[in-house]
Amino acid sequence: MKAEEIKSLLDIGWWIQVSPLANKSSGWIVGVYKQGKKTGNWITEHSRQFDTPQECYDWANLKIKYEEL
Repeated sequence: MKAEEIKSLLDIGWWIQVSPLANKSSGWIVGVYKQGKKTGNWITEHSRQFDTPQECYDWANLKIKYEEL
């Protein structure tokens, strides 16, 4: 993700985390976090496994757009 995209997500209280799974060919996991309005704590809203990091980011961005509607 580009710096502008990251800042934009943080400004509206969202964070996307993408990590490889332990086994080499087992894929990637994405977590979509929302920052709580009262406490500021990060809460996992969604997570899912994909084959590639790009699939993770694409899915996460769709989830965030849907939540913001």
